[in-house]
Amino acid sequence: MKLDFLTNKKILITGGTGSIGSLLVSTLIKSKCKVIRVMSNDENGLYELSREINSKFVINYNLFSSQMKKQKIRFFLGDVRDIKRCHEVTRDVDIVVHAAAIKHVNISEYNPSDAMQTNLKGTKNMVKASINNNVSKFLFISTDKVVSPTNVMGKSKLLAEKFVINSEKFIKNRKIKISAIRFGNVIGSRGSVIPNFISLLQNNKNINVTSKKMARFVMTGAESIASIIKALDKMKGSEIFIKKSMKCFKIFDLAEALLNYYKKKGNKKSKIILSQKNKGEKFEEELFLIKDLQKINMENGMFIINKKQRVKNNKSISSIKKYRVSNFNFMTQNQIIKLLKKSKVLN
Repeated sequence: MKLDFLTNKKILITGGTGSIGSLLVSTLIKSKCKVIRVMSNDENGLYELSREINSKFVINYNLFSSQMKKQKIRFFLGDVRDIKRCHEVTRDVDIVVHAAAIKHVNISEYNPSDAMQTNLKGTKNMVKASINNNVSKFLFISTDKVVSPTNVMGKSKLLAEKFVINSEKFIKNRKIKISAIRFGNVIGSRGSVIPNFISLLQNNKNINVTSKKMARFVMTGAESIASIIKALDKMKGSEIFIKKSMKCFKIFDLAEALLNYYKKKGNKKSKIILSQKNKGEKFEEELFLIKDLQKINMENGMFIINKKQRVKNNKSISSIKKYRVSNFNFMTQNQIIKLLKKSKVLN
């Protein structure tokens, strides 16, 4: 993974205590960047992340401020909804990775105003603060749920993504580059379906699947971080990056694979229960719209959606189109288990 371009850079990660944010911190600490700022409104998350990082080093001191100085990490307690705090944490920063979000579909459906406040207003605050403080690069972490969204989470993230991609009107004479990257489901991310299923099966409980049709794009944590680094290196501004080779599996296949795995470990009680589709759920996810095909380039294993349409031949469009929806080349149950073991989600 190329990290040289980060040498002597000051980097801010919002939502830095989340699954993606904390993985990114662990990667960046190995680079030659000058400082990593971790912003989160989760006080305990900041504390636990600081303990986790410190446990990897043989250091005999207890002062929190000394730990931060020694390990080039600064922990900022703050909320992206607070514009003043956004201005404070982006001051004298070179790169911002904006991962802070309300990401759970059900929570967003029940709390739509708060989802919009964090996902849309929070993003606007961070973009405007970054522009005002002359940040060089701003990368917004988006999701495949923004494509033809059917729920509040997807709609709020789509509005935020559109704001990011069209934010050049605020830039004027400044040199900041502002782009986005769309992710599928990150394997093992906090609160997601895989750790949920595993926890239930480890406790001999049943697992619920809303439909045998449900299929999702998935990527490992390592793949998500590699994609972020690649986007930060290559970004020119106003484009959307998407990892090309994301895998697909059906949620029912995942459930069966895990059920069989834990049966071999002695769980003879658990079953799969088919239930109704939740409000806002889609059977399949999409990485981009049909109308985006003319705007997409493939480069270094990434789809890059540009703002302006580019002329393409039919063969090129066809080769891109087959990756659009999570309904192709499904992983087998054995492949799913191997991937979960490789990702260290399963022992």
